[in-house]
Amino acid sequence: MALVERGEELAALGRLYAESGRGRGQVALISGGVASGKTELLHAFADRVAADGAALLTATGSRAERTLPFGVLRQLFAGPALSGAAAAGIAELIGEVGGGESQPDTGAVPQAPTDPTAADPAATDPTAIGRTGARVLDEVCAALLELAAERTVVIAVDDVQFADGESLQALLYLRRRMRFARVLVLLTEWALPRPTQAVFRAEVTRQPNTTHLRLAPLSLAGVAELLAGRLDPATAVALAPVHHAVSGGNPLLVTALVNDHRAAVRSGLRPGDGAVVVGQEFGTAVLACLHRWEPAMLQVARGLALLGDAGSPVLLGSLLDITSDAAAQVLDVLELAGLLDGGRFRHPVAKAAVLDSIAPADRRALHARAARLLYRDGAPADEVARHLTAADGAEEPGEQTWAVEVLRHAAQEDLVADRMDLAVRRLELAARTSGDVDERADITTQLLRVEWRRNPSAAARHLPSLRAARAQGRLSDRNAVHLAKFLLWYGHTEELSGTLSGLAAAAADRAAPMAGQLSLVFHWLAFLYPPVVAGMPAPEAGQPQPLLANPWTRASAMLDRVRFGGPREEIVVAAEHILQSCRLGEQTLGSQLSALAALVHADRNDRAAHWCDSLLSDATARGALTWQAVIGAMRAEVALRQGDLPAAAELATAAFDKLSPQGWGVAIGVPLSTRVAAATAMGRHEEAAALLRVPVPDSMYQTQFGLQYLYARGSHYLATDRPHAALADFQRCGELMSGWDVDLPALVPWRSGAAQAQLALGNRENARALMTDQLTRPGCEGARTRGATLRILAAATTAERRVPLLTEAVDLLHTGGDRFELARALLDLSHAHSAAGECEKARTVARRALQMAKGCQAEPLSRELLPGREPEVPEQTGRHQEPTGMDALSEAERRVAVLAALGHTNREIGGKLYITVSTVEQHLTRVYRKLNVSRRTDLPAGLPRQLLATAEDR
Repeated sequence: MALVERGEELAALGRLYAESGRGRGQVALISGGVASGKTELLHAFADRVAADGAALLTATGSRAERTLPFGVLRQLFAGPALSGAAAAGIAELIGEVGGGESQPDTGAVPQAPTDPTAADPAATDPTAIGRTGARVLDEVCAALLELAAERTVVIAVDDVQFADGESLQALLYLRRRMRFARVLVLLTEWALPRPTQAVFRAEVTRQPNTTHLRLAPLSLAGVAELLAGRLDPATAVALAPVHHAVSGGNPLLVTALVNDHRAAVRSGLRPGDGAVVVGQEFGTAVLACLHRWEPAMLQVARGLALLGDAGSPVLLGSLLDITSDAAAQVLDVLELAGLLDGGRFRHPVAKAAVLDSIAPADRRALHARAARLLYRDGAPADEVARHLTAADGAEEPGEQTWAVEVLRHAAQEDLVADRMDLAVRRLELAARTSGDVDERADITTQLLRVEWRRNPSAAARHLPSLRAARAQGRLSDRNAVHLAKFLLWYGHTEELSGTLSGLAAAAADRAAPMAGQLSLVFHWLAFLYPPVVAGMPAPEAGQPQPLLANPWTRASAMLDRVRFGGPREEIVVAAEHILQSCRLGEQTLGSQLSALAALVHADRNDRAAHWCDSLLSDATARGALTWQAVIGAMRAEVALRQGDLPAAAELATAAFDKLSPQGWGVAIGVPLSTRVAAATAMGRHEEAAALLRVPVPDSMYQTQFGLQYLYARGSHYLATDRPHAALADFQRCGELMSGWDVDLPALVPWRSGAAQAQLALGNRENARALMTDQLTRPGCEGARTRGATLRILAAATTAERRVPLLTEAVDLLHTGGDRFELARALLDLSHAHSAAGECEKARTVARRALQMAKGCQAEPLSRELLPGREPEVPEQTGRHQEPTGMDALSEAERRVAVLAALGHTNREIGGKLYITVSTVEQHLTRVYRKLNVSRRTDLPAGLPRQLLATAEDR
């Protein structure tokens, strides 16, 4: 390691060396923190004096050899400085008295080995040398002083704090006899707040010819100097401040940071100006620092890394079974070494490296002990739970009760802070730790609720145990209410019915804590899953004052208004109130989704879009994946009802992809229906067909989501020339909705789909009856729903009534904000104006329709409205005699009739004429009526040859 900021120390040692050469013996004690450069300084100076001709004797203290008598002394005389005979003689003397082990290190200088049969003073005075030891030391000093007579002798002992007691006595013995000798003794030691070898150190430092050199950590300038020798100048200047802050000026750590930076550059990374790279080399250097010192240093560092901010000397002492005083001393050492700053690790990589050095079993035991100590001291639940989680539970069975309580409390704090993964881990551990069956069921219910928020597929694993707990009567009413909601989501109809029956009986007590939520669940199920509550009386939530009513009560009343056709304004006000007064959360989600649905069914899609966007932003910020998916799917449905087909497809796809198909449960019908409907309206029929091949649970068809799916599938069938299949789906919708008593056009306008299928089949009267009936249904007064109904009714009525009906439909759809339905109504109005002979109006309306169709990317409508198409010959109305037979057909109808007579399918006709299948069906319906036939095989064979030729050319 390069010597940086050690010039003054080198100069001081040079002066001491010069003084020694003049016969004035000197001692230099060099103190410094771990890896502060003591050894490098010693070696650099030793190389200098060796080159100058001095007799250099070197030794290094070692923790492993601290009990080896005269171990350091043996090293000193093993070098080439002494003659072979002198070295051999001293070795023999040491061997005679050094056979035993050194005394344990007590902080005082151990006595030399003694003859147990002699009356040796050393037997009673630990600082005494004794006669036997004195003989050895006399010989050693004599040999050294004899050598010093020839040339300067430099004795260098690195890490003197690890030297054995006998060698320390030898150094002191020499120290007292070298005042006028050419001897320089260099010693390096740890810089400790309370030094070890206190007696030895006091003896060394009290003499006037001893110089104490203290090595400080590198300054910012020193770090910059060290970097300049290893990195380009610009990088060195940029990195110096951060490297100094991370390393604390420890040269070893600075060098490790340089190596990490170089490794990052070699791997292709380009750290920005001043960006520090702290990697594997730094972590290894931290451990190297700790392993150089006493084991207590590593142990305290590990305890501090494990305890984090709670790592006080008192708690560290309790954790590691040492005194708080000893822990405080080690913390001071680590601070001086640059590893800590303010009693905490300077960088997370250092902390992580220390933690990783603990064996897994030992780490778990330490975490368990830390949890117990922190709980005893009244630490916050999150702090205690962190250690319990890391320990994988409490160690002792008697600790289960408080451990479970702490884990649950901490998990609740995690939920408030949206730390979902941590909350799940803590609840899982609490469930495993608890010895109470009822408590485990309660925790498992909470686990299901929490985990569903982020991953419904994973959350489903908790259902079997909860269903078993309910069957055994060990599930509280509160938890049974939550279970009912999830049984709906996952489509477990049998268990759901049984659960609701039990809850209905329990709800007789209106003061029950869950009465409000239970009431909402029943009303919610009656709306979304009617068969499961059929014949079951809905529990009431009491009669709280309006201003004090909880969101569940308000939502229940609002759903009733939606279901039974209450005033739209009241529904909108109630929904807005719920959405304004509730923050997004697990307890309020049901009420908020109910309010959003109410806005949609009241044809207030503008407000529904606003609230969906607000809630979706909140759910995204909080990382609640399932909330994002559910609210996103509803937002996609709103976009579809607004006629924004691209947005509906994009939003529905994004929502669908957030969860697996299994995770969606029965609610898969929402995003899937929207995607199918949007793809169909945009003419992407193959995409729609592929989506309809996605497996869906059978139980979905018993929910409102199944109604939406059937309607979307029927619309796809209708657009792809399968009117019979379409009619079957629409009629099935009608049967289900009528049987469930939720026959609301704003929910699913099945009559609209059925009427269009009837028109495609030439059954105008049936279509008109369906639309007339729909206009009388509750909830059809909304602008969008009524406008779409009038548009279809116009197609089923006589020509003279179409313009007024379609004009009203256009006005309503404009108000309702559905651009796609408005484009369709404008197209039909253009045809109606054309049929009435109002060609200029027809063209004006057609241009507006085309603009609207392109805006929502309704390609089939856009193709039908492309400029340059021949206008239809207007149908004659009023007093004029209407033509009959072939003369009654418009040009467009003739082209369609010719191709139909040739045996082409509706899809093939649409492809040849560049019109939609729906338009082909409408033309054929008029052709059949005008020619008084019921099927294409009845078309007259004598069609004009020129028209036939024209059609064939196309």
